[in-house]
Amino acid sequence: MRPINDMLALCRNEPSLKPYEHLLLGRYKRFEHRYDEIERNEGSIQAFADSYETYGVHRLANGDVSYVEFAPGATRLALMGDFNDWTPFEHCGEKDEFGRWSLIVPKEKAPKHGDQIRVVMETGDGRVFDRIPAWIRAIAPCTNDGCNLDYHNGVFHDPPESERHAWRHEKPERKPAAGLRIYEAHVGMSSEEGRCGTYREFADDVLPKIAELGYNTVQLMAVADHAYYACFGYQITNFFAVAHRSGSPEDLKYLVDTAHGLGLQVLMDLVHAHASDNTIDGLNEFDGTQGHLFHEDPNLSWHALWGTRMFDYGRYETLRFLLSNVRFWSEEYKFDGFRFDGVTAMLYKHRGVHWDFLGGHDEMYGHHADEDACVYLMLANELLRGTPHGPAVTTVAEDVSGQTGVCRPVWHGGLGFDLRLSMGPPDHWSKLAHEPDFNWTPSRVAGLILGRNSEPAVAYLESHDQCLVGDKTFAFTLMDAAMYEGMNKHADPIHPAIERGVALHKIARLLTLAAGGEAWLNFMGNEFGHPEWVDFPREGNANSFHHARRQWSLRDDDNLYYKDLNAFDGALMKCDEENGLMIANRNGAMPHVFHCKDDSGVLAFHCGSNLVVANLHPHESYPYYKVGSAHAGRYRLVLDTDAKKYGGWGRIDENAEPCTEGGMCDWQGTGVCLYVPSRSAQVYALVDEWEMPVDEWGVHHDADFGYDVDDWEHDTGGGGDDAVWF
Repeated sequence: MRPINDMLALCRNEPSLKPYEHLLLGRYKRFEHRYDEIERNEGSIQAFADSYETYGVHRLANGDVSYVEFAPGATRLALMGDFNDWTPFEHCGEKDEFGRWSLIVPKEKAPKHGDQIRVVMETGDGRVFDRIPAWIRAIAPCTNDGCNLDYHNGVFHDPPESERHAWRHEKPERKPAAGLRIYEAHVGMSSEEGRCGTYREFADDVLPKIAELGYNTVQLMAVADHAYYACFGYQITNFFAVAHRSGSPEDLKYLVDTAHGLGLQVLMDLVHAHASDNTIDGLNEFDGTQGHLFHEDPNLSWHALWGTRMFDYGRYETLRFLLSNVRFWSEEYKFDGFRFDGVTAMLYKHRGVHWDFLGGHDEMYGHHADEDACVYLMLANELLRGTPHGPAVTTVAEDVSGQTGVCRPVWHGGLGFDLRLSMGPPDHWSKLAHEPDFNWTPSRVAGLILGRNSEPAVAYLESHDQCLVGDKTFAFTLMDAAMYEGMNKHADPIHPAIERGVALHKIARLLTLAAGGEAWLNFMGNEFGHPEWVDFPREGNANSFHHARRQWSLRDDDNLYYKDLNAFDGALMKCDEENGLMIANRNGAMPHVFHCKDDSGVLAFHCGSNLVVANLHPHESYPYYKVGSAHAGRYRLVLDTDAKKYGGWGRIDENAEPCTEGGMCDWQGTGVCLYVPSRSAQVYALVDEWEMPVDEWGVHHDADFGYDVDDWEHDTGGGGDDAVWF
């Protein structure tokens, strides 16, 4: 589908974009031109993205091995490795007019499965150097004589049929109806031991935990290979190779297949915003030039903060490489979608460096925009939608700028993503976690959980970003050193920092999921309040794995609050599945917080017909507190952060079924009186709806403290008939 009469639906639906329609239409025309060019040259965008089947190193039907590489800067190119005792220029290729090299190694001399290989090149100025083939499927630490053990070689991955993974489960045909509940995970740090976890261990040991909790999606970090482990997988050196420290390509296929068998969809954290500056193992100066797949302009070719190379998305071969990479992971490994990392660095020529986005459209379109990068993202989303599994594909944008249209269809003038990460609230939660109780006011928390773009969003309290070196997990920020000795729930007395932190951890997660977006994300281990922070082995920490692991034994100990926090997380996932908390946020229908009283500490809002109530006050509980309800009827308590089984005090009857009474309250049609304990939050599901009572317009009934408000000489802060509303 395409725009009608060159009128973009994006601009019709968002009047503030009207002055920028010519820029957005120009961007869309640029996309159309590139799409049509690809279709003319390649037959289809799918055929273009199938280039991974010919580029790189492949065994042919007759047993010969072919090698195809784009390296226009080279004047001579050859494949070498274990198969020819690392003899350079024995098997040389021929270059065509486009800078593409091709060669054939005869069957009797060809590489065998597992052989280490490199490509050696010579340039016009006489330089000779070797690289790992750009499209290689596997890498390993080099073993050839005289090689630096910190270096890597490509590995020819061509296992016999008996060693190839046999797929048992099909990819899902549709997305989860209730919305995505995403479990973000790093396989390497998934072991409790001081080492890299493996794909098979993760599949057998961790995936069942994820499914049992009620998550329906796994998002895997650090899948594409990266020579420097401590980069957390964000400085990619080998875009088509599986991260070798955790196992082989067949092992990763086993993981994805196992996830599908458990009913889990699998997203890949895709890093196409930039590449490692590593020349020995990566793409930087691959053919001896500064360009190749990257910008040559020094103002555009480097990310000033990350020290990484920036792709030139205007180059035809860069599009071939990246679009093929998307299709490769989708088809060869059956990933169900992608979280595109660093989208902000792609969208703008300034890469978001030292740039505070204030929300004005002037910041996002025109001379600031990298329109070629925008076109690439549009092409990638169109490519994925055009496959047989298109309806089940999910794409998520990591964009902090809040650009309008990121999650609108391409033919509307948008970039085509399904969801964007709601990146602002987690940083604000992290800041609030460092502050005292009196700063945890309902108005501040309400503004925090609702402080996002109106387009579909992934809500989260903390991802991997919040617990990297320099910050701590949310739980550890709240409880800090008390977690080392005070997490035993049978201690007498309970450490006040633990009591407070356990309660606020649950409240924050519940409120963020309920009001923050159309999908939810949790980083591995944070569901049970994992302590400390994340730090990968590196020279600065004596190559320690202590903070690059997950302490699953904590959540399995019956005596520790970790187990209770884990149980609450499972109950939260179940509550969403059965009561549709996040479904209520779809189509921009963000919750309206109709009760928000800073002096009492109480806030309330609806998620569809569900009523969510939270009391943030550190010590005041209210036995008969009235809040508004848009629905008249009988409610049932379906989730309580204060329940004993979740590490609370159990102050509310778990069988509570409060009923609405009276007329208007909080400008809702009626109200309901509840017991609202301090530092707690509840979800009430409407189980029996009644006809709304008729009441005089504008009368506000709110006996929120359980007293007759007429006896008070002043407003309680919860309203009342004598409250001043205008």
